[in-house]
Amino acid sequence: MEKYIEIYPGEYFTEKIKKPVRNKQDIILLLLETIKIIIDHVEDHTAGQSKVILCKDKMSRVFYETNDKYFSIGFPFYIEKKNGSYRIYDKITELEIDSRRLSMLIRIFSSESHMSQSLESMIDDILEVAEDYEYQNINEVWYLVFLLWHMEEGYIRYDYDPIYEKARSHPLNHLDINYSSDITYKIGMNRKISIKEFMNILDIKEECAFLAG
Repeated sequence: MEKYIEIYPGEYFTEKIKKPVRNKQDIILLLLETIKIIIDHVEDHTAGQSKVILCKDKMSRVFYETNDKYFSIGFPFYIEKKNGSYRIYDKITELEIDSRRLSMLIRIFSSESHMSQSLESMIDDILEVAEDYEYQNINEVWYLVFLLWHMEEGYIRYDYDPIYEKARSHPLNHLDINYSSDITYKIGMNRKISIKEFMNILDIKEECAFLAG
């Protein structure tokens, strides 16, 4: 299994990547849509489109690249290639994220009501979706919902931002750590970096990056 899987999604998914991440619901739905394009082999090598890079090694992350912006989130599943296609699954239970389960999860997490409440508030959605899909094992669905709800997002974004640049308070090149407005913060950078450099900063098998005052 190769360390990096590169995918070139089309315009529809590129627009999803460009939308700001505001909460955990956004993270989970983007992750599920990413799994969908991996499973469905949806690619479009048209110039100017985005790129998705899944890294499965000591580091388990998915990276998104559009123009002068890159960001990354954690990838909580395992992946292996078999007969030209990818199998994505939970290592503990061996539950595979196939097209059916994926569609169910996307529908459950697309609900507008429960993400700001509690995990228990999703039970009715789970039961309704399982019934619609004639899926008998509710415990499997609940486990996957629980796993995604409690995943560590690990959100970090690199911006090259000439529009809102403001000296040292909003540097031209910077990292945005976290997505919530209450706890996000920036780390300024003294030059533009490539997607490869961004990935290396987060790769624990590479040499550490250092902050300079």
